Amino acid sequence: MKQLTLFRFLTYILLPFASFFAFIDLIMLLSALGNPTLLFAVFLIAAFCIYVFAYIIFLKRHIDRNQHAKSSLKDWIKVNAYASLFLGFQFLISAVGIFYMGEHDLRNVVDRFLETQPNMPGEINIALFVKIMKGAAYFLFFFSFVLLVHITMGLRILKQYAFLFAEEVID
Repeated sequence: MKQLTLFRFLTYILLPFASFFAFIDLIMLLSALGNPTLLFAVFLIAAFCIYVFAYIIFLKRHIDRNQHAKSSLKDWIKVNAYASLFLGFQFLISAVGIFYMGEHDLRNVVDRFLETQPNMPGEINIALFVKIMKGAAYFLFFFSFVLLVHITMGLRILKQYAFLFAEEVID
């Protein structure tokens, strides 16, 4: 029961992220219509949002009420869990890459990026941008850690409650 409580807590931590990312994903989808290279990122973020919302449905409607669930819900959870797993590992790799990049190397990367942006405001300097990148790395690390733990626990819980997906016998 402690595992389910922790899982429920992690689910509610991910819920605001999923809501925010769903909104961002809609905006990205409009951008992706003009730039198809963004479609894969749109797919991954949508998969994460669907995964979290599908698990909320599974927790509230089926585990809490001990009610039968359609096998399609299990499929939605599993498929989107694997796509979210990929997203979590991508975020983790990005965060760790920024952490292990030395201060000098990080400043060089930021400097090269700022050179390619001709219309950047004067207030944005290299030091500020380095702080922003480090803050984003901490966020990505926390988010990916919670997501990866949630997915591994979620797949175990899905197996544990497999009886909820069994076909109902009608007499």
